[in-house]
Parts: sequence; C-alpha cells; structure tokens
Amino acid sequence: MKVEEKKRLQEATKYIQFEFDKATLKPISFPTLNGLVQILNDYPDYSLGISAHADNKGDDAYNLRLSDARAASARTYMLSKGIAADRIVSHGYGETKPIADNATEAGRAINRRVEFDVYLPGDPNPAETKYGVAPEIPAAPVKAAPVKKAPVKKAPVKKAAPRRK
Repeated sequence: MKVEEKKRLQEATKYIQFEFDKATLKPISFPTLNGLVQILNDYPDYSLGISAHADNKGDDAYNLRLSDARAASARTYMLSKGIAADRIVSHGYGETKPIADNATEAGRAINRRVEFDVYLPGDPNPAETKYGVAPEIPAAPVKAAPVKKAPVKKAPVKKAAPRRK
C-alpha cells in the first residue's frame, strides 16, 4: 500500500464525528469514510481494523458501549458501500487507552477518536497490537418499565333521596 493511502488512514481519525452522546455519524464524516472505502476497493487484499475510544467523562461501562457502537457505526457505513463484512473488524476500547491527558477539555477531545488500521490476512490487527484485545462489552442496563398504577375507582356517588314535605 502506498504511503499516501496509509497517511489518509491515519488522518481519517480527525474527520470522523458523531452526534453528541450517540453513535450516529455526522454527515461531515461521509467523505472521509468514502475515501477509506475507495482505498479498500483499490487494495482488495487488505482488511481494516476500526477502533473507537472515549474520554473519561461518565460511567466506564457506558463509555465502552458507546465507543463500540461508534466503531460499529463506521463499519456499517462502509459495509453499506459494498465492502465485504469479513474485511472489516470493529472494536470499542472505551476510556481504557487515552492518548492525551483527560484532565483538560483539549485532551478529552483528542481521546474521543476512531482509528483505522489496514492489515493483510494472517497479520495481527494493528489495534490489538497497539491496545491489546478489546475489552468485553457489558450489557446495557435494562431500564425498568414504568410501573402503571391501577386506576383508582371511586365509589359511585349516592344521590340523596328527595325530601318529602
């Protein structure tokens, strides 16, 4: 693979954006993802590893689920463009692998990222080489259904008997 394509993969991290607190890709991300699809089409022997990361704000398990959903969202987009499912692997790492200081907003912004790494079949996924095996994603907590109270039946109002004179 050409050096330019590898650089585009590394730069792609800066251009993938999601709706706040969701795994929904913002449309500004589509040109970058389309460029990655083109690279995979140009190099059909390569596979792609997608790893998503979060900052340390909020619950650890929630951040892990969100990062995994974001990686899966980028993968789903690329699959919708015709890339075979067996060529793309996605994982979320949550807040476990920061690359900047989470004590500042700038550092947290850097830690909220999606990385793309290409590799040949038989080679290890570069994300696993860099970060280790992705953590197991905990199940989302089940929200209890609101308890519906039975309607309170009021006793029928008895009308007073008419008074006789």
